[in-house]
Amino acid sequence: MENALLVGLSAQLALRRSMEIVANNVANVSTAGFKRENPLFEQVLADVESGDRLGGQSQVAFVRDWGVLRDLSAGSFEQTGGTLDMAIEGNAYFTVQTAGGERFTRDGQFKMDVNGRLVTAMGDPVMGEGGEIVLPANAKDIKIAADGTISTQDGQAGRIRLASFENERKLRKDGGNLYVSDDPALPAAGARVQQGFVERSNVQGVAEMTRMIEISRAYSAVSDSLSQTEETLKRAVSKLGEVKA
Repeated sequence: MENALLVGLSAQLALRRSMEIVANNVANVSTAGFKRENPLFEQVLADVESGDRLGGQSQVAFVRDWGVLRDLSAGSFEQTGGTLDMAIEGNAYFTVQTAGGERFTRDGQFKMDVNGRLVTAMGDPVMGEGGEIVLPANAKDIKIAADGTISTQDGQAGRIRLASFENERKLRKDGGNLYVSDDPALPAAGARVQQGFVERSNVQGVAEMTRMIEISRAYSAVSDSLSQTEETLKRAVSKLGEVKA
């Protein structure tokens, strides 16, 4: 009976982890370039004493948190009309220079800082193929070509450095809608930049809310089952305590 309680507890922990991930998806439904995540679990078989008169061992299945699977599908493109807003067609990322080193993002909501640098909403420089991209103070008629080349009335200001990776799933979240990689970034062949668009989150709000309801109901069902098992255990202990030696 104790095994039933342990199995139920492992199920509750898995459901709680699932709820945390789904809640994070819902919270980022409006975050540009955000990728929804799914929890991954694995079954673990543990050898336990059989508990019957014949003795021996049996196996009990527990649930263990294995990791998170990121949905890499592109979100919808929203036309903003912003001169420095950009979206990427293809499996590539913008390269950003932060205090902690190079980071990568699909969030193309950029702006120009007081020094004329192209930066993210957090103020981190967006990197070009030759370093930071600096626009003229009086930049007008800013055009961004499909290959990421930025030009103004004074000529070319630089070219956006797009990065790709052999295995995108190795990218780790680093806060601020940025990713970090232990593997070297590769040139993004075939990727294209669209000016005046922003890639929205690929989270489907209605689907995620439905998942939250399903998880909540499953958690309640497991809780009820654990309560019944605990009550049965209490009654059994009480009955055994009444037996006279």
